[in-house]
Amino acid sequence: MASLSPKTTSLTRYQAAHLLRRTTFGPSRQQIDTFTGLSVQEALGELLQNPPSPTPPVRPGQSVSWLVDFNNPHSSSQQSVLRFYLRRWWAAQMVACDTITEKMTLFWHSHFTVKSSKVRVATLLYHQNELFRKYAVGNFRQLTKKICTDTAMSFFLDNYANTAEQPNENLGRELLELYTIGKGLQVGPSDYSTYTDADIIEASKVLTGHVIGEITNNNLDPETGLLATRIMPELHDTSDKNFSNRFQNTVIEGRSTKPGILEELDDMLDMIFAQEAMARNIIRKLYRFFCYYKITDEIEQDIIAPLSQTFINEGFEVLPVLEQLLGSLHFYDEDDSLEANDIIGSIIKSPLDVSIGTARFFDFQIPSITSQTTAFYEVMEFVEGFAAASGMELFNPPGTAGWPAFHQSPNFQRNWISSSTIINRYRFAKSVYLDGIELSGGAVQRIDPVAWVDNPANISDAFDPNVIVQEMTDYMFPTSTEEERRTVLKQYLVENLEDGYWTQAWAEYKSSGMDAAVRIRLKALFAAILQSPEYQLS
Repeated sequence: MASLSPKTTSLTRYQAAHLLRRTTFGPSRQQIDTFTGLSVQEALGELLQNPPSPTPPVRPGQSVSWLVDFNNPHSSSQQSVLRFYLRRWWAAQMVACDTITEKMTLFWHSHFTVKSSKVRVATLLYHQNELFRKYAVGNFRQLTKKICTDTAMSFFLDNYANTAEQPNENLGRELLELYTIGKGLQVGPSDYSTYTDADIIEASKVLTGHVIGEITNNNLDPETGLLATRIMPELHDTSDKNFSNRFQNTVIEGRSTKPGILEELDDMLDMIFAQEAMARNIIRKLYRFFCYYKITDEIEQDIIAPLSQTFINEGFEVLPVLEQLLGSLHFYDEDDSLEANDIIGSIIKSPLDVSIGTARFFDFQIPSITSQTTAFYEVMEFVEGFAAASGMELFNPPGTAGWPAFHQSPNFQRNWISSSTIINRYRFAKSVYLDGIELSGGAVQRIDPVAWVDNPANISDAFDPNVIVQEMTDYMFPTSTEEERRTVLKQYLVENLEDGYWTQAWAEYKSSGMDAAVRIRLKALFAAILQSPEYQLS
């Protein structure tokens, strides 16, 4: 059976790498070595922290970010340029972050989706992004309440225009269908196992009267310091809201004051969160994000059900759920489930995991956003731009439900791969990281394969081609590599000759400093590994 029993043995190298790949956007060899031998509790103690929010992005030549300087009218800015800066800035946070924070920020972004193609004001997108970061491993109920008054969400789903006289059901519908309880099975006309269409109408009434005002510091949520909608009681539906038997025929009393309207929202969330289906819906999404897309009857019974109970018992705090899941035998393929050995190496990397993970593994240097602002955005245009070209543009998922790989049955993660995106996956490594990014000043930012291999912290014995291939595949592939596969990769270094061929070439480089001979072979090896099927898996 699948088991949430805690793992009590120390992390092996492959297990440490697995944990780091799933909770961050990829580790370096040094990080994997640091986590190897730790207990799961020690490792999670490092990874499940939520550090302070990063400094907001700035434009070249400016010292204060337009995102927090409300004296700089947003309407006069070039929003497409500002959204460009914002996307690149967030990708840089993914490169820099060594905890689960940015991975969870992405999870919430795909769960509570808004699209920049509609929400075109970068300030609104930034404040929502900060909201996800603040609640990365926090309380899901509190986050859901904040989303209901979030300006970007209000604009995206038109809730700012939802009034008693002109109701709009968009947010009410997605709140039930996507964000909390889930649609469930259809059991009749306009009737699902978790809610009815009539419940959407009533939920929408609760959400009336929330408008978007001017972007000023007068419209900041006192608890988060982030932009929030304003309540206008004269636009709110003050009638009682009558929910169906899916919610035990709950009646929410209509109110007419600002505090009362927020109380209505609290009452509705209490009603929704009292349903076990709500907890299970969120736990399934977390499981698919961190473990595996397939949820069998065994996984539902042995993993989803107990995790859902933990979620409920802990007042919908996310952290205890992550501690239990990421610390379990199941997560490390050590239980005796029918799904055993289906976790490690089972997920196709997202385009961001590929691009950001490559930058992190090779310690690709990102210019400083404060002292090298122009160069920073030039480099991040390629690092994040690869993901965008491969179907994962930050702040602009393809649909209201987020990226299909995280939710859409039956393909789930296989949605990342298509005839067009696979080309980008194979091309980016060479064109971005090996050929390099030419900056406006003439410099080129790239990975130097010779310098990387020459560092004993990366390769223990660069004179031995077997060691180079063994150690690169050990740390870059999610599972161990067969000798036959390593032999194929080694040919990029020795060209069907004896191993001594490489040893001599490396010795000549070390004695003369002339690296042309070894550079061309290492570059070919690096490209082959980065383009390999194994590297596309996590």
